[in-house]
Amino acid sequence: MLLVAAPRASRAVQTLPPDWPPTPADVDTTGFALILGGGGARGLAHISVIQVLEELGMRPSLIVGTSMGSVVGAMYASGMSSREMEALALGRDWLRLFVDLETPQAEMQGGWWGTPPHQLSLQLDRWPPLPDTGFSHGQGFASLVGEDVADALFMADNDFDRLPIPYRCVSTDLLRYSLVVHDRGPMPLAVKASSTIPMIFHPVDLDGQQLVDGGFLDNLPVQVARRLGFDRAVLVDVSNVHLPDKEEPGDIYQMWIRVAELHTLFPNMYTVGEHDVLLKMPLAPYRSMSLESASEILTIGRETALQHRDELLALRAACGPVVGEAPTVTPDVGPVTLRTIDVRGLQRMPPGRVLDRLGLHPGDRVELADAWWRAEWLAREGSFQTIGFEFEPVAPDTADVVVHVQEATRPSLELGAHVITDDGVGVMGRLRYDNLLGRGGSNLLNYRYSYRESRLDALVDQTITGSGSLGLRARFLWQRERPAVYDEGREVDRFVFRRTTVGLDLVARTILDRWSLYLGADAGQTNSYLESRDAPGAGVQPYRAFRITLESHGRDLPDSRDLRGVRLGYVRSFGDTGDEPEWWRADLGVVLPVQPLGSWRPIWAAGAVASSSTIPAVHQGRAGGPRGWVGLRHEEIIAPQIAWTRAALQYLLGSEMHLEIAGAVGWSGQEDLSGARPIWGGGVEAGMGSPIGPLRLGYALATRRQGYVYLQIGHAF
Repeated sequence: MLLVAAPRASRAVQTLPPDWPPTPADVDTTGFALILGGGGARGLAHISVIQVLEELGMRPSLIVGTSMGSVVGAMYASGMSSREMEALALGRDWLRLFVDLETPQAEMQGGWWGTPPHQLSLQLDRWPPLPDTGFSHGQGFASLVGEDVADALFMADNDFDRLPIPYRCVSTDLLRYSLVVHDRGPMPLAVKASSTIPMIFHPVDLDGQQLVDGGFLDNLPVQVARRLGFDRAVLVDVSNVHLPDKEEPGDIYQMWIRVAELHTLFPNMYTVGEHDVLLKMPLAPYRSMSLESASEILTIGRETALQHRDELLALRAACGPVVGEAPTVTPDVGPVTLRTIDVRGLQRMPPGRVLDRLGLHPGDRVELADAWWRAEWLAREGSFQTIGFEFEPVAPDTADVVVHVQEATRPSLELGAHVITDDGVGVMGRLRYDNLLGRGGSNLLNYRYSYRESRLDALVDQTITGSGSLGLRARFLWQRERPAVYDEGREVDRFVFRRTTVGLDLVARTILDRWSLYLGADAGQTNSYLESRDAPGAGVQPYRAFRITLESHGRDLPDSRDLRGVRLGYVRSFGDTGDEPEWWRADLGVVLPVQPLGSWRPIWAAGAVASSSTIPAVHQGRAGGPRGWVGLRHEEIIAPQIAWTRAALQYLLGSEMHLEIAGAVGWSGQEDLSGARPIWGGGVEAGMGSPIGPLRLGYALATRRQGYVYLQIGHAF
């Protein structure tokens, strides 16, 4: 990597100093350079341009990219074909990769635990508390690039000139206001830096530099190719040079995107040479985050490239036979033995524990792409913000490894709220301090308040084994709840219960199958009664129970595409439990996978509860499911025997917006479900993503209560 320190200038492009590069690059300059500019989702058009070049028998001798151009360029330079990249573009949820939209686990019977990263968060290690420097660390994106380029980068000894096609990308150093040209080192981190939009993504901390999108100083970096000796280039301009008139940003997120787009308007005017072929893509209707329009953008990219077919053929003739070399083939290294491992960037955690969590140790044989997959999983799990690798070959199948780590150590406050017409405002707050003990765990203090419920719970989740497959979870819960009692759709009474419990769980996790097993015990007391009259079992009662729960890692709706999950739980009392010396409860919940139909996404969930207890409410089952019962809230069906099913149909308006219509039917009874009347519910909802988490506005109704309007801001926790 080379830091290019240039003086301030009035021009939009920061020029390279005369002494760069310090040594001649080992690149054949008789061919042409392919310059791929930044433009967010519009940069997917680069794939179609490469496809046309392949069809014309034109292979570039150098690729230089900024932002999305650096992403596509890195994959092509590493040996991927345009067809492979096209399949990747159409088959991946790019927004999830860029913006860390890995959402919390869904509520089934009893509730699954999860920590939402996509939530308004205030940093508490400064005053006044303010949001962090970004909303996403982009680990999923870095790991995707890492998986695709790992083998080629290893064979090139981390030298970008030795890739199947020589490669460069540029980023901006916030500390020096300088253009950084990346020519060797950890390519996935360099590519992520080149694509980092400030205030949306956290800056990339690499070699003492704070790196963000290269488009801020040069969005179409043809000057890099010129300095390396290239007189001919194909320039692909996908910047938003035709901003729609009178389109005002509607929120702070759109404002940030607009500011980033404005920085890409002018640099292209300075970089077109006499012998270049300029492909300016007519992508004005598409925004930087229009990732759901990948197919349309690919089509426009191909049509535009074909319109310049004659110019491209003339360039091919001028370059000579060098452009017609055989297409690149993705190298296949196979398993590699790890000779040494150096972990850099740690603050609290010892290096050995990081390697245990990754499952990597000296002497292991691993697939390089698999190491990046492990990094993504571990960053999603919460102990780390980002993890990157630099594999340095010492033999064809042996490597020294540098692991670049950013731990999650800063305390933060996450906020959320909901408004329901017959319940008023509910507020939610979570104090989060991950990795407190340096062992890779989560530490949470949650509080939520509404007219129906007040709840305070604390959780400390720490690993036992280095890999994190075994852990301990200590919990404290105080709760006051006031669920309503309905008769013919009318509220006739209100049930009240309070409880205070402490618990300890032994947690066993598997990585590949994403299953977790919880084995634990609770102790405390409960108090339950009707407000208008005493109910059997009223008064203070001891609470002693052990629990066992098996669950897969289902995801919240509607943000995730991974719409599947199973949870099976069993609770049984022990010791003195008041009026009921022994009781048990079993519950099952499942979200069934349903094949999407274009922009339509069906969802189907079901669940059941069986309990031996008729009193008090805390021992009985609750009707739930992902995002709760449709028309009836989670606390409004409490019974010993429950069965329910829920179906929904979402129409995706984009990667972050949806409309939904849903319905549910269920049965509840005291002894069994025979003769139980069905309870119907339904609702409609509009939802969208935002920097403060998902926003949901809807209307729900059911046969046992009146309809209500609700608004949810952020994830519920």
